[in-house]
Amino acid sequence: MSEVEEIFNGLCQRFNKANVTAERSYYFSLGDHEKWTIHITKEKCTVQKGKYDEADCFFKGPAELFLAVWNGEHQLGPMDFLTGKVKSNNPLLLKDFVRAFQK
Repeated sequence: MSEVEEIFNGLCQRFNKANVTAERSYYFSLGDHEKWTIHITKEKCTVQKGKYDEADCFFKGPAELFLAVWNGEHQLGPMDFLTGKVKSNNPLLLKDFVRAFQK
């Protein structure tokens, strides 16, 4: 099991519904092989491997960068998006994602 897969498989245990303000769906495309869809509501979290439906927010970038951000070794900034290193249709919703699974 990859480190990315371990993170996504553990999300529901980290889920903090008190930090959820609205129902949302997220899609992560990390490198060539890691594709994940996450749905959160004010009551629960579901994680599925692969892409399902259209997401409210997507994040596309290298798995290594995702791991660096997740592990607190890198903070995403405007240059990550402007240079195309990371792509997202709504970077502000990524903050809601982080809040829902705060360490």
